[in-house]
Amino acid sequence: MSIYKKEYRYAKLTAFYALNLANFNMGTHHHASCEIMYVTTGSCEITVNDQKFILKEKEFIFLDSFIPHKLVVNQQCTILNIEFLVGTDINDFDLEPLKNASVSYQEISLIKPMFIVSNDSRSLGYAIKDLINLMTNANSDTSEITFLTNILFQRMILELFHSLATEKSAKGMRYINKAIAFIQANLEDELSVPKIAEEVGINKSYLHQLFKDYTSYSIGDFISKKRLERACFLLINSNKSITEIAFQAGFNSRQYFSNTFEKNFSMPPRDYRKLHGQTLESSTINGQLRLDDHNNWSLSKMK
Repeated sequence: MSIYKKEYRYAKLTAFYALNLANFNMGTHHHASCEIMYVTTGSCEITVNDQKFILKEKEFIFLDSFIPHKLVVNQQCTILNIEFLVGTDINDFDLEPLKNASVSYQEISLIKPMFIVSNDSRSLGYAIKDLINLMTNANSDTSEITFLTNILFQRMILELFHSLATEKSAKGMRYINKAIAFIQANLEDELSVPKIAEEVGINKSYLHQLFKDYTSYSIGDFISKKRLERACFLLINSNKSITEIAFQAGFNSRQYFSNTFEKNFSMPPRDYRKLHGQTLESSTINGQLRLDDHNNWSLSKMK
């Protein structure tokens, strides 16, 4: 009953609370419902799959269905909690229009995280409070209350995925920056997508998606681009041979380097060097020019 399954378009509230707790320990458990735990004051400890997280004010955790988790409170802490089922059976809330309209939902559904710990990036806390207040204080089940409940639930889901996407974006930039730094530091070595993904700490499918989103390049094209940039620098600023430059830039043969270079710059590396090169020849004056006390350049013979 994962919220990320496209066919699960309907939702139903199954539990909610707003509690101020001082000492509380809810053992490891799981359920079919998705869950949001949001801290408004104080802090609490959440354990998910043996990973411990401390939630503080305006932080929350979202748990997809059937994710084992544990809650421990050791000091004064106010927690808002919402649990809801999603599925194919017609129920209280139809999520289909929201899923189609929310770019944030579509972004998160690409990676399908089992759980995310995040900050409230906009108004999730207010959305949960308003929904719980309505559910707690409504005296009758009128069509007006039903309509308002639907609006507040949809608002909460929108705010949830906005916060999740914001957290995903920040993490995505960290992953991309780490991957780029690794690539640039290892251009001379054999670089593979699994190797880069392992270094960054994410799976290769997610890495591919991040590169597409943030650089508009595939990983292979990005590596080739960086190797060509290094080759151009060496052609202009060094006296190294074309073969040396090819291997130093990470190409496995001079021929492959020359073919790739000409394909991208419409000229062979040697012609590029002639056109742009600024290499310095050895001085013929056999000395060093220094600025003297009279602000004139004078020749000092090298010993």
